[in-house]
Amino acid sequence: MSKILIIDDEIEICKQVSLILSKNGFDTKYVTSYKELNSIISEGFDFDLVLVDLWIKNSSKQGIDIIQELKSLFSNLLIISFSGHANIDNAIESVKAGANDFIEKPFESKKLIHIIEKNLLELKQRITINNYRSQISFHSKINLIGLENFSSLIEKKIDKIKPNSSILIHGPSGIGKNFLANKIHMKLSSNNTDTFINMNENLMNENDLLKFNSLHNFFTIYLNDFEKFNKMEILNYHNLIKNRNINAIIIFDTKILNKDDPLLNIIDYKIELEPLEKRRNEIFGIFKHYVSIFFEKKFDSNPIIDDQISNILNSHNWPGNIFELMNISEIIINKIENSRHSISSDLVKDIINSSIKNADIYDLNFKEAKNKFEKEYLEQKLRSNNWNMSVTAKNLNLDRVSLYRKVKSLGINIE
Repeated sequence: MSKILIIDDEIEICKQVSLILSKNGFDTKYVTSYKELNSIISEGFDFDLVLVDLWIKNSSKQGIDIIQELKSLFSNLLIISFSGHANIDNAIESVKAGANDFIEKPFESKKLIHIIEKNLLELKQRITINNYRSQISFHSKINLIGLENFSSLIEKKIDKIKPNSSILIHGPSGIGKNFLANKIHMKLSSNNTDTFINMNENLMNENDLLKFNSLHNFFTIYLNDFEKFNKMEILNYHNLIKNRNINAIIIFDTKILNKDDPLLNIIDYKIELEPLEKRRNEIFGIFKHYVSIFFEKKFDSNPIIDDQISNILNSHNWPGNIFELMNISEIIINKIENSRHSISSDLVKDIINSSIKNADIYDLNFKEAKNKFEKEYLEQKLRSNNWNMSVTAKNLNLDRVSLYRKVKSLGINIE
C-alpha cells in the first residue's frame, strides 16, 4: 500500500483528499504547515508520494521551498504540486523545483487518482531499472561460471530458448543463477538493460506488467527463489506470457528443487548449475581467470600464480561457489602491493581461512546478504559512538534523517 502525505493549510481540504485517497487503497496522513512537516521528517519519513499546496498560510516555508527540501532529502520521492490559483507559471516553477506533476485545485477525484497512479507506476519502473542497474554493476564482476565444457553445454541450452517461454535455473547459492538469468535476458532482448524486472526487488501486478508491455517490445520477469512467491501470482505471470498478452519470458530460480512441485510441469526449459565441489577440476581455472582480471586492472600486467594453490583451493568446500571464489580472488589482489609480488600459497591459505567464519552469508540471496552486512556494519559504528545518532551520521557522511530511515528499515534497536 503506497503512503501519501498531504500538505495544505486548509484542514478541510486535507480531510477531503485523505478520504478520497483512502477509499482508493492509499495510506494517508496530512500536515498543515512546514513546522508539522519538519516534525514528521525528524521522526522518520517513509512516504512514497507527497501532495503539496504551493501557497500555505502561516507557514515558515512555502510550497516551492518545501518541494526543493524534500527532493534534496529523498531523491526517489514523488511530489505532486497543486494550487487554487493555478497558471502555467506555477506549474513550471514547481516542476523546476523538483515536482513530478501539477494539478489544479479544487480536485476532480478521478483526475487526482489518475495522476497519482500514473506517477507511482513511473516510480515503480524507475526503481525496477535502478535496482537492475545496481545489481548488474555488482554482478558484472561475474563473467565466468564454468570452464569450456561446462559453458558450452549451458550455451547450447540458452540457444534453444525462445521468447514467450518459461525457464527454471536451479543450483546452490553463489553459483551464478542471477548471472545466467541476465545472460538469457540480454540475448533475447538484444542487450536492452532496462527491461529486466527483478520481482524480488519490485513486485509488479498484472496491470503493471500490461502497462510495462505497452512501453517495451520485450522484457524478462525474474523470480529469485520462486518458491517464496504466491503460486497464483506466479501462474498469472506465466499465463500472461503463454497467452501472449505480454511479450516476455519468465525466469525462475531456486536453491532447492522440489521435484514434486506441480509448477515444474509447465516450465519449458530447465537448467541445472552444479556446485563447485562437484566440479573440482574447474576451480583452479576459474580462480586464475578472476585473479588475472583483478590483477590486470590494478597493475596492468599478468600475475605469477603458484601452481600449488590448486591443492589449497580443492581442499575448501566453497559454500559460496562462484561468488565466493571471485570474492576471494579480489581480496587476494587487494592484499598485493605491487606487480612484482607473486600470488603465493600462504596468502591464498590465509585469505580462505579468514573467510570461512563468514561462509553463512553465501546461503543468503543478494538482498539478504547486503542487509546483513549493512546491519552489522551500522551496529558496530553506532556501538563505537555510544549509540549517538548525530555523531554516527557525521562519521559516515550521512544526514541524520537517512541514518534514522536505514536503522529503522534494518530493524536495529537503538533504545
